[in-house]
Amino acid sequence: MQLKTLLFLILVPVLFTGCGGGSNENGAPTSKLAASQGCMNLSCHGTWTSPGTGALIADEWRASAHNLKNGAGCADCHEPHAGHPNSCSQCHGGGSGLATKNPDSTGKCGKCHGLSHPRDVMVAQAPQHFGNMTASFGNSGYRASYVSSNYVGNCRNCHNPHDPTSAINVNRDWATTGHADVLTGARTRYDFKTRGSYQPAESTFEYYCVRCHTATGYIHFVTSSFQDVRPFAGPGYQVVQNYPRTVAPGAAQPADTPSPDKTKEVTTCNVCHDNGAGRAYSWATRSVPPVTIYYNFSSSNSSPTVKLNNKATLYSDAAASNVCIPCHSGRGIGSMIYDAVLAGIDFSNTNSPSAHDRAAAANLFRKGGYEFPGRNYVPTLFLHAKIGIANDHGTGYDGPCVSCHMNSDNTHLFMPVAEDSTGKISSITSRTCARCHNGQVSQAPAMSANFLQTEKEGFAAAIAMLNVLKTDPSLPDDTLNPTRSKVRPLANKNSDYNAFFAGGGANTMGAFFNSGLLQNDPGAFAHNGIYTKRLIYDSIDWLSNHALDDDVEDAITNATLAVNSKTGKVSLSNPILGGNYIAAQLPGPGYAAEFAKVKADAINYLLGGPGGARP
Repeated sequence: MQLKTLLFLILVPVLFTGCGGGSNENGAPTSKLAASQGCMNLSCHGTWTSPGTGALIADEWRASAHNLKNGAGCADCHEPHAGHPNSCSQCHGGGSGLATKNPDSTGKCGKCHGLSHPRDVMVAQAPQHFGNMTASFGNSGYRASYVSSNYVGNCRNCHNPHDPTSAINVNRDWATTGHADVLTGARTRYDFKTRGSYQPAESTFEYYCVRCHTATGYIHFVTSSFQDVRPFAGPGYQVVQNYPRTVAPGAAQPADTPSPDKTKEVTTCNVCHDNGAGRAYSWATRSVPPVTIYYNFSSSNSSPTVKLNNKATLYSDAAASNVCIPCHSGRGIGSMIYDAVLAGIDFSNTNSPSAHDRAAAANLFRKGGYEFPGRNYVPTLFLHAKIGIANDHGTGYDGPCVSCHMNSDNTHLFMPVAEDSTGKISSITSRTCARCHNGQVSQAPAMSANFLQTEKEGFAAAIAMLNVLKTDPSLPDDTLNPTRSKVRPLANKNSDYNAFFAGGGANTMGAFFNSGLLQNDPGAFAHNGIYTKRLIYDSIDWLSNHALDDDVEDAITNATLAVNSKTGKVSLSNPILGGNYIAAQLPGPGYAAEFAKVKADAINYLLGGPGGARP
């Protein structure tokens, strides 16, 4: 009896010899789980832990679709040599012991996934993985992809190699956002990996798009004390740099030189996640120090040419939210206009600093806007910048961006609210809002979807009216200025900011700057509500009559729409919600009611209602 038991104990491990064997002695297929049992024996790899997550590798694999759908076992990926240590060879020698330690880097994922497997779920249902791998050089607008050249052999930058499926819903949420959009202009308008500079960020006047429009460029930037903005290419490709060229006044920049590396990157998982050892699938938030941004500007085609750089703008330590700030701090801030004044800029012939897109952090921390002289922009009470800092009001420790945008059931949608099909706020999904907006914190109104939607609509209407006040219907018809802008465009691609208000170029540039800053941050009304209202109010106040005299209500009430010089029609777009408040039509009484509604919404938002005061 003892001999039978001993033989059984010896033979059972032999039956499972090798990781992921192919069939049993009857010729029937062996399941991946059965074939892998020997590998997960406690005397073999059963106690090994993942260098990314710290969990048992065997447990992670058991939870994966590779096991549950009988897709791939240990041997399918690690390809052990014949005779890989079995129960006998552990004591008696034999077997090479060799196996592929890192199947990802050696291309083993491609055995089942990729363009050569058209029925693979990644190709059939998620072509974004490989969308541009065969794009032509001449197509400058070709799509980006998840698997760019730097991610070939690096699936671990987004997927846990032993359990790539348990977090699949998180990946799917991320895939619906702008961070993953392979078709948007933020990824496709240029080959952004070529738009970098070998000069440090603090002093360059060349392109530095690479820092936010590519994953690799972002990682270079935040791991170099916010200095490295160099162009790059994938392994084995020549690096191409594109940068602004000196051209004749009015001439266009030449087309970019194409890179031999055709892939374009999105904002991938390893941008935000890194455990300090380059493993994103740990889900640890990348450690980013308090952010320093250098806002650079050169007044091209003007005399004197004013160059602004090497002025550090330090953002408060926002804990885990430091990850978000480098790309949501904008490309320019309003205080640069004051710097340009000191440098002797000619406001009658210059280009302007630009905030660029989605500068939410610049607004949240009150660094973004052009603040008119003599006006107060500090709210009596403002707590949003303290959200997630030292558990203020029970909001945790992850800083304002993460605490608000990722505290929901769908963290990687990055949305604190849900919207219906028309873009209206239907519910508040972030659990953070209620920490303060519960009727118990002074000056923090109880929050509801209706309240937020009203604020959103008022914000949109106020921005629309600011855009209306940027024009003057009485200006003469001018091919360079078909919208009748109060800033007169010049043939050399500069503008005359003194044209409408002589000597008021700085404030006029500031009003136009604020319009661009705020309408490109659709959430500005929530990020910093009073600050946003004051920037819009003062910009309208200035543009109405060249004075800060609080005539905003009258300016909005009496505003008229400029007639398009080409079509003879009037229209009014909705800069936040998209589409039009007023569809293009010939001037007449037909649009009066629609225009009156926009004006009323703007007045209610900015002044609290007719007869109100500056917010």
